[in-house]
Amino acid sequence: MLKANVVDLIRVSPEASGVGTEPQETRRTVYCTIRSIGMQEAYQAMGIGLNPELKVCLAHDFEYAGERICELAGQRYRILRTYITETDGIELTIQREAGNAFPLPVTEVITSAQ
Repeated sequence: MLKANVVDLIRVSPEASGVGTEPQETRRTVYCTIRSIGMQEAYQAMGIGLNPELKVCLAHDFEYAGERICELAGQRYRILRTYITETDGIELTIQREAGNAFPLPVTEVITSAQ
């Protein structure tokens, strides 16, 4: 059984309102279903340095307007790829944004000056 969720599709306008200001973001909320990434697709993507995590599936392809960022359950993701399905829906393959990635453990390096 598929569970209905909502995703915020985010369009970032490159124009800033002044020096040192952030670009403007426009958000749209749409209904979606969430699916996992297939094993073969995940390994192929890892081979070129990507780490796709989920597929966000929208019921209609017209609900997607070329946004490159989305937010799902409070996490920000980059949209890596889109795929139009046979039923005119669209799948968005997403990867967590670098700022939202889980931190990697830090290993201490001890150097001795000799």
